[in-house]
Amino acid sequence: MSHPISPSVAPLFIVSAVLLLSTTTTSAFNITRLLGQYPDFSEFNSLLSKTHLAAEINSRKTITVLALTNGRLGDISGKPEDVQKRILSNHVVLDYYDLLKLNKLKDTKTVLTTLFQATGIANEQQGFLNVVHSKDGSILFGSAMRGAPIDAKLEGSVASQPYNISVLSVSHPIIAPGIDGTLTPVSAPPPKATAPAADKVPPPAASPVEEEPADAPTADSDADAPVPAPAPAVADAPADAPSPDAPADADDNQSSPPTNAAGKQIVSGVSLGLMVALVSSFLAAH
Repeated sequence: MSHPISPSVAPLFIVSAVLLLSTTTTSAFNITRLLGQYPDFSEFNSLLSKTHLAAEINSRKTITVLALTNGRLGDISGKPEDVQKRILSNHVVLDYYDLLKLNKLKDTKTVLTTLFQATGIANEQQGFLNVVHSKDGSILFGSAMRGAPIDAKLEGSVASQPYNISVLSVSHPIIAPGIDGTLTPVSAPPPKATAPAADKVPPPAASPVEEEPADAPTADSDADAPVPAPAPAVADAPADAPSPDAPADADDNQSSPPTNAAGKQIVSGVSLGLMVALVSSFLAAH
């Protein structure tokens, strides 16, 4: 025989039921216990607890973790704790992806949102991942930052609880450029200074061309050598006889001076006249 619930006790049952439902919902998975079953991921699991990311992962309803084996953590273990947290939070995708769902993304490039993006401190595309299918059928992950490589290869599924949590193994860490605090903000380049116009320089004056000296005439060159004029015949005249006036310079159009034959006739005539005068004066004296 059932006993009716006292009205004073009924609210306690309701509160207990709500708390139980809430606990069941928020504790749908525990990443620490899940990875604790796989010794190869012990260091990765330890870093999740150290950086308090395990608690954040467990508080989510749907999550995908890109896990790294102990030998593939690289130098993450030696970085400051805040840097470790930023890098590892970029390996936590805020959606459920298992092998079946990833294979359906073939021939497409999908952008995934990570837990690092939810922190509000991500710069540019640091909080997003690209996932692509390579030509050989491999599935690759990489930062969505411009110029970042997409080369973290999916190696398989570690564990899953559809559609709450999926743990996948990748080949190496996915480190977005600048996520460790080394990103330098890109500023616009300063305007290029206009180069002053060069003063126009007059072209150099052409150096005078030295004229080559003319070849000296050779001894047997009759054409170029001047022909000496024949010397006039000297008459047997007294020393005080006046010499004929030198002909004035004539224009090119005037006629040339008399030839030698005419000169000889004039001299002969003068000589004959002088002899006749001398003979006449001698006869007159006698």
